[in-house]
Amino acid sequence: MKSILKVSRLFVWGLWVLVLSSCGQGTQTIPENERSASADSTRYLELLRSRIDSLERVLAKDSLAQSNHENLLDSLGTLCVELANKYQSTPYAPVALWKASRSFRAAGSYPQAIECGRALTEAFPQHDLAASALFHNALIFNEDLQNTASAAFYLDRLLEEYPADSLASQAQAMKELLGLSEEELWRRLRK
Repeated sequence: MKSILKVSRLFVWGLWVLVLSSCGQGTQTIPENERSASADSTRYLELLRSRIDSLERVLAKDSLAQSNHENLLDSLGTLCVELANKYQSTPYAPVALWKASRSFRAAGSYPQAIECGRALTEAFPQHDLAASALFHNALIFNEDLQNTASAAFYLDRLLEEYPADSLASQAQAMKELLGLSEEELWRRLRK
């Protein structure tokens, strides 16, 4: 019975669309369920952005207090990833991935930070933040994980894919210093 009722509703809806189309109004009419879904989607996007902004304000306000904010940073990163996943075609997605990467690194969640940077460069290679994401991943591997081979990989990618980017010279300089002992670094700085 339900399937017959569903088919008859679809038939009536199809006739209604046909009637509106023949009157020149069909292309301007958005079905109620699509309009509602679109409005809900827009509201949810704005809710996510509002929650992200709120967390950023809390973190900025207390940035000098030296409080432990790992949970807030993880929450911020998680919200940013959710926004980027749900709204991939919006201009907010790459920025959200960038914020997530930085938040996760600050919280000490290095694998998540690296994954967000990688996702940004793969999904949005032409975005202004793509080279920054590669550099950020190199910093994480070099400074936080002491993995110079992986740091070199990301620096090489940056130099190869974004040679004209403002970070290219810093990437080249960093690459030349990878793996050097503290003594060797001090010796080079004195020159």
